[in-house]
Amino acid sequence: MNIAWFNPLVPMRKTIVCLVLLQILTSVPLFLPAYSLITELGVVVNGEKIAFTDVQPYIDETGSTMVPAREIAEKLGAEVEWDNSLEQVTFRNQHATSLLTIGQKIALVDGKQVELDSPAVLKNDRTMVPLRAVSESLGADVDWVGERNLVLITSADKAQKSTWIWDSKLIETDGDRILQFAANQKLTSIYLRYETYPGQDVYRNFIRRASGQGIKVEALAGKSDWIYEGNHIYIRQWIAAVTQYNASAGALERFQGFHFDIEPYTLDMWKSNQTWVLERWMDTIRFIESEVKSSDRSMTMAYDIPFWINSCTVPGSSYSFSAWLLEKADSVVIMAYRNTALGNNGIIARAKSIILEAATLKKQAVIAVDTLPSTEADYTTFYKSDASIMESELKQVKESLSPYPSYIGIAVHDYVRWIELLNANR
Repeated sequence: MNIAWFNPLVPMRKTIVCLVLLQILTSVPLFLPAYSLITELGVVVNGEKIAFTDVQPYIDETGSTMVPAREIAEKLGAEVEWDNSLEQVTFRNQHATSLLTIGQKIALVDGKQVELDSPAVLKNDRTMVPLRAVSESLGADVDWVGERNLVLITSADKAQKSTWIWDSKLIETDGDRILQFAANQKLTSIYLRYETYPGQDVYRNFIRRASGQGIKVEALAGKSDWIYEGNHIYIRQWIAAVTQYNASAGALERFQGFHFDIEPYTLDMWKSNQTWVLERWMDTIRFIESEVKSSDRSMTMAYDIPFWINSCTVPGSSYSFSAWLLEKADSVVIMAYRNTALGNNGIIARAKSIILEAATLKKQAVIAVDTLPSTEADYTTFYKSDASIMESELKQVKESLSPYPSYIGIAVHDYVRWIELLNANR
């Protein structure tokens, strides 16, 4: 999709435990009697429905959803230990170590006390814990899909959520609001255009505060005409500027990756000589690769790519162009710009080919949707949709794509229009 008209200028998680404030506990029907079995409640972890064999989930007297500890924790890649003498269960993964004691409403998460809505209990010799406690302690994202009586759990490594900020002046004039928005939306990454303004102190302050919220900030840039050899000087200058900024910034104030949005298919030349454009595009990616390697090898590399680029091949071969781009990147953002998840023309179907390629190449991919008005068709954007509709569609995307090893999360384009979409629904 054409996003070059946003006019980006040339000069530009240890993952913390995500203490998720889950709405699920108030969304599950509370009129059910205490300790009743929820036979119709489904629990899905990374796209896989859990078959509870011994003890089924139930609603306790506080309205909390109680689940068997081991099944959920192990599905999220955590080790589970049971101390029979102390009646304590410990969950441990790369994000945190959590300890719950039977009958106590206080859990210890990395040694810090966290109040629970309900204590862990023993039921039929099984340890039952509040679903919220497990998800919070293991950094998982949890959604309640009410129309399907489904609890959708996504592990931390597949629960990334990102947005683009093209107008970098906003971090100076609207920094507090951006970071509050990031907290509310549980953002894990921000793609921030880096340029000569605002001043470096503004970038340092914003990135430091974002880092404190567990948010990775990537330096964003790109123009469609960067594929022309004469414009490669601007790429060199921008990479050098980001590298110089990082060298002068503190550890928590640095960009953690380069993020390129180069869309040469928006040029007139694409229609008349696609092969030439693809060759120049490849030359540009090789140039970027060389410049980054000579400047800052610690930075990750990400590219925004349209979902349909896998239908193009590397000139003179049958190798898909998207696979070639994946080889040059640590991750890609697949611009699967559609406003429905399902169907032959939905987000999932459009993104699936590149998701599969990325899995084969052991690369990572984020699925992006748009909130801007489109000159192509209304079905390419959520611009005219209710924000709740977008969230519902994205839940289906997470459920369908999280089983793939390459899938790592969702991105919404962009911050300014996303805010407007949310405000329009209030």
